[in-house]
Amino acid sequence: MKRLFALGMGLVLGAFETSADDCAAVAAIALPDVTVVNARAMEQPVAHCHVTARIGESINFAVWLPAEWNGRFLMGGGGGFVGTVQNQAMGLGALERGYATAGTDTGHQGFPVDGRWALNNYEAMVNYGHLAIHRVTTVSKAMIAAHYDNALDKSFFAGCSNGGRQALIFAQRYPQDFDGIIAGAPALDFRGTAAQFTQITQGMYPSDDDHSTPLLSPADREHIAQSVLAACDAGDGVEDGLLLDPRECDFDIDGLDLTEEQLALVRTIYDGASDAEGKLYAGFPFGGENLDGGWGNWFVGAENALGEGTPSAAYGFGIGMMRYFLYHDPEWRYEGYDFADYRRRFAPLNPVLAANDPDLDAFRSRGGKLLMYHGWSDAALSALSSIDYVDNVYGRDEAATDDVRLFLLPGVLHCAGGPGADRVDYLSALEEWDRSGAPPETLTANFSDGSGSRKLCAYPAVSRFEGGDDRAVDSYRCDP
Repeated sequence: MKRLFALGMGLVLGAFETSADDCAAVAAIALPDVTVVNARAMEQPVAHCHVTARIGESINFAVWLPAEWNGRFLMGGGGGFVGTVQNQAMGLGALERGYATAGTDTGHQGFPVDGRWALNNYEAMVNYGHLAIHRVTTVSKAMIAAHYDNALDKSFFAGCSNGGRQALIFAQRYPQDFDGIIAGAPALDFRGTAAQFTQITQGMYPSDDDHSTPLLSPADREHIAQSVLAACDAGDGVEDGLLLDPRECDFDIDGLDLTEEQLALVRTIYDGASDAEGKLYAGFPFGGENLDGGWGNWFVGAENALGEGTPSAAYGFGIGMMRYFLYHDPEWRYEGYDFADYRRRFAPLNPVLAANDPDLDAFRSRGGKLLMYHGWSDAALSALSSIDYVDNVYGRDEAATDDVRLFLLPGVLHCAGGPGADRVDYLSALEEWDRSGAPPETLTANFSDGSGSRKLCAYPAVSRFEGGDDRAVDSYRCDP
């Protein structure tokens, strides 16, 4: 392999040929318990070597090695129950920016909303929970260093949803793996998430034999959304169909024109799942009720929308976790389930799946930076859960504000999408934070249609409209 190196700005910049012979040489890199399946030269989106490989018998992964390497590694997370080799870092332009990058299926194959692979398979759950991403990280780093004949300058991770959970897993369980981490909308509490999705499904489809008619119709959801906006949209100074901070919306859902059964379901969504001991999940803030990417796909769905017998994402993930992770019974049914033994039964799974430990001392002590973000209208994972987590981190050590930052996006759905400004260059923000040591106080979020921008303020500061163009960053200030 031909290499030309130059030092500058603390990075190792390389120019590498990506011929078939050059890429095939990756297969000769000897790493314990690793089988290289294929290595080939590719030209899109930039010239690179694409390597597919396997750790042991089941952990499939891929590594992308750019010809113009910036000396850094950016690993990408995977969403849902994963099941295919995913790399969410590619959506951040990892290759185009010169990063070597990697992704994994976390040790099993399957549809990302299908949890059947976990049935009576604790090893697969451990791989999915945390071990596979750590092993792939270690192997990928070794492969990258061998391919380029050079040590990595920096290592970052980026993921959203389950990928956001993986991000927090690295900060908590494997603090030595990455220098900087981007965690979007993290599924940090599987116990709470499974309970919330299951209780919503119990209300939305009272019979597991009939998914033809959800309890809430599109007209019901539109009524809820418009009632919330009528009560609260003007309160933030901008009547634009978005709530800058839904926590400030004082709306009484009892005034909605809904049946008692519908109101009970809506309370479960907003208040959060609970059992006899108290709350199991934070609940969802106002927003996204009438959107397909909000309540529509996640809570309501349609008969067989995500496969036979799976009407919604809440059903797929919630009932999937109950059947295959918790009770290991494919015939388990949710009708009449009262959660009486739920906490006890879930206790052995928490150490495997949970990512809500506020102790980030080891990660922070080595200079690690954690950049979190969450859409206020996310109907998959509540922004309130990310707030609770960061509150616990700050409450444990107030100095953590130097190393941990959370940004909340008004009107943005799960990871992205929705009517809010959702286009944010998180990677550049992390790079600058890592370079300067100064944590970001604000970020700029652009609307996807190019119509303007909004200012995002680092939590707990709140963005306030000061007047002028409501789609101009300078029209907003950050209030502590």
